[in-house]
Amino acid sequence: MAGDARRTVLINLAATAGAVAACTGVYYALPLGTLGLVGTLGSLVVFGVGLIVVSVLITVQVRRFRSGGRQHHGSSIAGVVAALYLAVLFFAAVYAGMAHHEPGSIAELRTKTDALYFALSITSTVGFGDVHAVSQFARAVAAVHMAFNIGFLGVALAVLRTKASRPGPDVGQARPR
Repeated sequence: MAGDARRTVLINLAATAGAVAACTGVYYALPLGTLGLVGTLGSLVVFGVGLIVVSVLITVQVRRFRSGGRQHHGSSIAGVVAALYLAVLFFAAVYAGMAHHEPGSIAELRTKTDALYFALSITSTVGFGDVHAVSQFARAVAAVHMAFNIGFLGVALAVLRTKASRPGPDVGQARPR
């Protein structure tokens, strides 16, 4: 059984790495500068719908992980990590689109990589200050991003920590059904 446990861990790591790589590839392939979203209302609707979709995805993945059901256990950690990373990519796409449609709204943000860097710095709460929100709208979006992090990332990390700290079956023992 120890070999099965290692194999499961390796499969989870590979699934997580694959999901992160796939999401990153899609992010870079998005035609963010050519979507032509016209008007603040249209942009806000798209942003709100995207935020709801990412929120639901994270909630579903965290619930699957929390339930710890045998049918979901193998992929649940990968799902939570991929969902949280998708949230980072979502905000990076918003920042890249904002920089394209409203140049100067975010200082030093010129490329999708800059947008990803900015989203990761907000998510990780590092905030080097080299890329920062300048306009009021950009600051409002960054504030939503920070509140999102506190709510969803905080809950997801708490669930993961609680689940990881619970004593479970030893490696080599079958999980109870």
